[in-house]
Amino acid sequence: MKRVYLKGLYMFLCIMGFVACEERDEGAKQKWVERDPSRAHVLTTFSPDSGRIAEKMFLDGENFGTHPEDIKVYFNSKRAAVVTSTGNRLYVLCPKMPGDTCEVAVVIGNDSLVYPKQFRYYQSVTVSTVTGNGDQAFKPGTLAESTLEPMYIAVDGEDNLFVTLREDTYWGVVKISEADNSVIPLVMNAASGEGTPNALAVDLVTGIVTVPIETWKTTFWTCDPREAWAPRTKELRWTGGTEPAGISNTWKHCLAACPYDGYVYTRFYNGHVVKVHPKTLEATLVYQTPQGNSYGMAFNPKKPSLLYFAFNSGVAGNLSHSIALMDVAADDPGSTFRKLSGSTAGGHRDGELANAMFYYPRQIYFDPDGYLYVADDGNDCIRRITPDNVVETVVGIPGKRDFKDGAQDEALFSMPRGVGVGKDGTVYVADYGNKRIRKLTIE
Repeated sequence: MKRVYLKGLYMFLCIMGFVACEERDEGAKQKWVERDPSRAHVLTTFSPDSGRIAEKMFLDGENFGTHPEDIKVYFNSKRAAVVTSTGNRLYVLCPKMPGDTCEVAVVIGNDSLVYPKQFRYYQSVTVSTVTGNGDQAFKPGTLAESTLEPMYIAVDGEDNLFVTLREDTYWGVVKISEADNSVIPLVMNAASGEGTPNALAVDLVTGIVTVPIETWKTTFWTCDPREAWAPRTKELRWTGGTEPAGISNTWKHCLAACPYDGYVYTRFYNGHVVKVHPKTLEATLVYQTPQGNSYGMAFNPKKPSLLYFAFNSGVAGNLSHSIALMDVAADDPGSTFRKLSGSTAGGHRDGELANAMFYYPRQIYFDPDGYLYVADDGNDCIRRITPDNVVETVVGIPGKRDFKDGAQDEALFSMPRGVGVGKDGTVYVADYGNKRIRKLTIE
């Protein structure tokens, strides 16, 4: 056994020595040249022309200099790691998720140059189960033993997951921690009359979780990390003491914390978009959208006053199965409200957002880079809207409702209703039909 081990170790060292020699030979072909400030910088070509995260790449040109710390390389807006520079060749590592097709730019001093050809980035998605096994009944405990029927989800800055449950015999909110290997109930009711939770939100500055309750018009739950997320019942109060006209229904389907002004925004079934001061709980009408179901609201972290909506079915004003937008910083926010997506008949179509189709879209959630993820319930897919308004199906097969973990081209979902994104871009899904919390690792 010892002889086999030594033989294996010898072979490993030989291979590593060969790789090191190859790298030295590659570097020896390049003349190390200091940067000349009087000369222009020149880009010629790079290789390979496609790859994935951390792809090793060589960028060729002239007058780069030999100090990698003075050189910046971008794939679209994502900065790449510059490992070494010979002066005429850069050795860089492709960054995570820069976009499908990338412009490769080199910035040295005040000069910014772009290669004439583009780089093709290939995304890798792996789907796994965080907790749940298909059993509907709620059971707390470790991730392996817990069972639940999740509806909506939110993620805080520490990657704690907060999930609303709405099964026939229990209604509430649970906290899920992968780090602690735990599923813990924060508030649990035996009947909907004690409080029906909807699409919740986390303020990433304070960490406070706010849950809209549809049972009563003015009621919310809040869970503050400074109080170990103990649930508190809060009641909003209307500005001037008068409720806006036309709120005949108590349903508050969704909620979003605004990084622009610090308010919490919610929308009633009757269409009223309301902002609530987080401390005084004073509520002010912002704009009245058309009446109907909307289970998704989210603010764009790159443009923090832009509020996005996901409208479900049966919405007035030709808004069913659509994505819409409003700028809450405008003098007249209502004048900025507009539908962004295409046909409202309900269906599946990727491509330009103006032509794209959704089918019962539910919760929506931005990642830190400005990609908007959509839990497309009716299509059994997780969709994504890129910063340049292109719709992509990230995972799931439209109309194929089932359960399967695995790679991007084989994973399956069943009526995903909730979606949330962690600080590193990991996407979490409340897979309602499969009664599981799923995780998308995207690279």
